[in-house]
Amino acid sequence: MKKALIIDLDNTLYDYTAADKVAFAKLVEAGAKELNVSKELFIENYLKARDTVQERHRRRASSHNRMLYAQMTAELLGKSPMPVALTLYEAYWSAFFSSMTLFDGVEEALTRLKEMGVKLAICTDMLARVQFQKIRALGISKYFDAIVTSEEARAEKPSAVPVQMLLDKLEMRTRDVAFIGDGYERDVLGAKYSGLTPIWFKGDAEKAQNIMIVNSWKDEKLFEMFEK
Repeated sequence: MKKALIIDLDNTLYDYTAADKVAFAKLVEAGAKELNVSKELFIENYLKARDTVQERHRRRASSHNRMLYAQMTAELLGKSPMPVALTLYEAYWSAFFSSMTLFDGVEEALTRLKEMGVKLAICTDMLARVQFQKIRALGISKYFDAIVTSEEARAEKPSAVPVQMLLDKLEMRTRDVAFIGDGYERDVLGAKYSGLTPIWFKGDAEKAQNIMIVNSWKDEKLFEMFEK
């Protein structure tokens, strides 16, 4: 019987892709206005800036920092990043947080697991402040006993470092813990290589190879491993 569940945040508890789409549209609108360029030119330079930052900060939480994306976008366009970078950063995240929606059944599942005595934790790549803001915006802080971000761990999934940090915080052994996430390499393989029982959220059945797949937070398979 498992005693704890570690959960990925983005695209596992809520629809990251949908929120990002709304936020990116707001970012482009603000960027074109603030930098006095066409939306097409802004997007071209923003994507170039994003790719450059991610390459420079590979496997670090800072690779996800949209303030750095916005700063470099302004610089690529020959403009001062002050204060426009902060304006763009805030435009993106304000739209993002207000657009977040939990997947169907999440709160019911988290409530049920807590009532079963299961310890819950979040393991997520990204900057700590942003991930804490997401959790608050979703209204799910009360369900979790611990969290580790890649910023805190100074390593991103599939590294075993954030997982081990969570095990220490939860005072749990690997054999007692399951990990659920939507990413195959970062979440599923990362959990497997760390000795946890992986659960692939909305995974590919052909690729799974004996890995449990759940397509919904209402799937009874998710709860059975904590009952046996």
